[in-house]
Amino acid sequence: MSIFADIRELKSRNDLEGAWQCGWQALQDEKNNEFLKTSMFWVAYAALKALMEPIKSRPVITPRPPEQQAIDLWASRISALELVLPSENIDFRLWNLFTRTGKFCEPICSYILQSGRKIFSSDDHKPYATDKGESPSTVLKLARTVAACYLMNPQTSNLSAPRVVALINYAEEAAEDSAAGKIWLAYDKAKIFLQAGDAGRAREAFLAVLQRKRSEPWAWFGLASTYAEEPHIAIKLLASGLTFAHDPKFSVPGLVDIAARFSETGAYQNASQALSKLMAIYTENAWPPKDAVVTLMSSSWYDAAIDWSDFDSAIHDLAEGADQYTVEKPQHYLGLLQSIHASEKGANIYVSRDLTLSARKSLFPNRTIPAPGTPLKVLCDLAPDKPEVVAVELSEHFDSPDVRFFDGTLRVTDKGFGFVNGDIFIQASLASAHPNNSETTGVAVASFDKAKNRYGWKAITLRLKDDPVA
Repeated sequence: MSIFADIRELKSRNDLEGAWQCGWQALQDEKNNEFLKTSMFWVAYAALKALMEPIKSRPVITPRPPEQQAIDLWASRISALELVLPSENIDFRLWNLFTRTGKFCEPICSYILQSGRKIFSSDDHKPYATDKGESPSTVLKLARTVAACYLMNPQTSNLSAPRVVALINYAEEAAEDSAAGKIWLAYDKAKIFLQAGDAGRAREAFLAVLQRKRSEPWAWFGLASTYAEEPHIAIKLLASGLTFAHDPKFSVPGLVDIAARFSETGAYQNASQALSKLMAIYTENAWPPKDAVVTLMSSSWYDAAIDWSDFDSAIHDLAEGADQYTVEKPQHYLGLLQSIHASEKGANIYVSRDLTLSARKSLFPNRTIPAPGTPLKVLCDLAPDKPEVVAVELSEHFDSPDVRFFDGTLRVTDKGFGFVNGDIFIQASLASAHPNNSETTGVAVASFDKAKNRYGWKAITLRLKDDPVA
């Protein structure tokens, strides 16, 4: 009977350990036998599948210590096979076993790191299209898994932080995922740099995260953590993050950190208010306070009876000016919402006849694009070749010689477009919504007329004059 028949026979009896030992003994005499290695790989795969599937079906997917020891053993055996890479055996079937649980298995993460880019096939770089949108590529998922494994125990991990960062950099460059998907790689990298004490590089990574996650409180809290030596800046960034925490639960990390920063600067009243609000959240959710919170509340300056009703107002005041720490060359503009992109994923903002800005939907308050004509305040970064919008907020008004509020009779042409007062152009999409010769009102902006080679007026909003909705 051949060694392959022996392995099959032992596998059929579910004696996976016996199958492995049988193959391993034979491999010592045929170290380059790739067929034997493949047979043994599938023994290891079967063992891992038998271990992992019951764990993944539980509400809590953290393996118990004996389970993790067995998983680690079989994962290390895959590495010990020294398969020639890339290998057609190592594909989504193996990686799917480690979905959500791979971060607990340092041997499999170590194998990924040691193998480097050779472990990936060309298809591993491509995201998957699903009914719910884009699912991350294998390269992105594994880079994040390795990062999560390192961050669980950075002080004792055998994984090399520089090599973990190198894998993340490779995923950023080579994976074909969208920029929105890759932003989580920057987030992982920021946490690794922060853990290593490299505040400068952590700050750069958190700034990259903030470009797309500006309305997320945790992104602001992360950037604030890079200013441990400058508590006044950290307070401003933490305050800005708290203004985005629309659910009190999301404000908890920021409240803990800002209370500590307030105490460092001697702002004990603010620190007591932050802790009092924090305790209210803990009480409402029946959560026990963290050790760091208990320590702060044990300080002599803590006032448990303090009135914190004006705390949120004070936080909004402190958040003013936080934007200056998030862009290289900040510039604020006032403008109007001109039009919504056909994809509905962004909009154009009119600033002047010489400047129209494009902004992603995620940059608007509550990720909601307001109606055309809405006054806006826009923060841009002037460091790139053209102004890049990084934040949008509602404004009370916008006055400009390039903006005109008008009333008049709509005259619709045979071609579908129209004019009001003879000089305000009404595009067909606006004109078609109203009867010809109706009395209208709206907002127009200065727009270059290529046919006439001069600037004219183009309506961005139009409604009936007696329409109460506006």
